[in-house]
Amino acid sequence: MRKLLIASMLFAFTGCGGVSPEVYAVVVDFFTLPDSCYTNNAQPSNVTTNNAPSLLNIQVWDGPEQTAVLELESGLRTIDMGDAPTITLTGLMKGKRGTGGWIFSSQTVSKSTQIGRTLTDDTKLELTFERGNTFKGTAALSSARTCAGSTCMGTQPSCSATTPVSGTRIEVKYERAP
Repeated sequence: MRKLLIASMLFAFTGCGGVSPEVYAVVVDFFTLPDSCYTNNAQPSNVTTNNAPSLLNIQVWDGPEQTAVLELESGLRTIDMGDAPTITLTGLMKGKRGTGGWIFSSQTVSKSTQIGRTLTDDTKLELTFERGNTFKGTAALSSARTCAGSTCMGTQPSCSATTPVSGTRIEVKYERAP
């Protein structure tokens, strides 16, 4: 009886028994990090660059009160930020309608304690785009490391960059609720 009640609630919640995520192919353009992303304020001399754009496949699910959730299906999983912490794309990104389109953001803060110091890595990714058949938008990236304690040495790396993104809605999936 309990399973029937849960299934009935899911059926009623999804309206006509289905939910519909939008599936997008998103192209992230190549970008060069500014010199400030490196400890010595200069690009390293031994960097290999690949000028090809990267592809992400994402799903966007509508939520209540003009919110949405973005889920990464495949593609780029990490973004190198020079000497600053690497941005790792995992999990879900919360979104809301804003100026310039939908704004999806994800932030990760991690701390590690070592002898005499605590390192804190703070990374953030914000995707802004209009949801439609095709679109242009931006990806704003930021990454920083801070150090607190008696054994901290030198300047900690910090990096921010913005790059264009573009995409195409591939499909709208209709899935049946259990």
